[in-house]
Amino acid sequence: MLKYGQFCPVAKTAEIFGDRWSPLIIRELCSGAKTFGDFLNGLPQISRTMLVQRLRELALAGVVHIDDKAKGRGHLYRLTAAGQEFRPIIHLMGEWGYKWGQGLVGPDDLDSKLLLSGLSQQIDPADLPPNDLVVRFDFRGIPKGNRSPRYWWLLIRSEGLEVCLKHPGHEADVVIDADLGVFTKVWLGYVDLAAMIDDGHIAMHGTGQAIAQVRRMLKLSDVAEFRYRATSDARLKAGAA
Repeated sequence: MLKYGQFCPVAKTAEIFGDRWSPLIIRELCSGAKTFGDFLNGLPQISRTMLVQRLRELALAGVVHIDDKAKGRGHLYRLTAAGQEFRPIIHLMGEWGYKWGQGLVGPDDLDSKLLLSGLSQQIDPADLPPNDLVVRFDFRGIPKGNRSPRYWWLLIRSEGLEVCLKHPGHEADVVIDADLGVFTKVWLGYVDLAAMIDDGHIAMHGTGQAIAQVRRMLKLSDVAEFRYRATSDARLKAGAA
């Protein structure tokens, strides 16, 4: 763990929070991550070795509590009381990034897997429909050298959600054809969805009822709305309960 050799409280906080990946691991815990696989899904570029190391360091610092799973191998992770108090910091970092970091989002930051993870986490379980819905995403404009998959399927069922990289065997009720960079900015709340549809950067195909249902669940309003990563203000606050 990073050491500054100072007794200053800011330095002590930075020793815990300032290491690479630590803020994002805490972000994932604030967003509901509980298992090792949850972290790997939310942090696709972190190595397993680094993740194990950071989780152990955060546990030693009293920020993360590690429990054995009741059944099977592996562990469950949760924030301690000290870790919970990082929530406002995560929230403020999101606000700062939303206000000042728009120009810092470049081609190397685009990630369709992370985007689909964020979209699925955004869905309120209370909004899950009684009927099954299949949404296909067809992303274009993926930068050269970016390995983000182009096609994704989101299966929305009353009992839960499933993100698929391969065709699920069901025809799509809604197809979202979009430039990956533009759709990412729409979802983050940097640009208006309606304007991007008018400009041809995004198209939605399906019945009017199905499209309206999907847009409501994915919280895709015509006008830009502040959102960072997979966590809206309401979800972040709800997670603190």
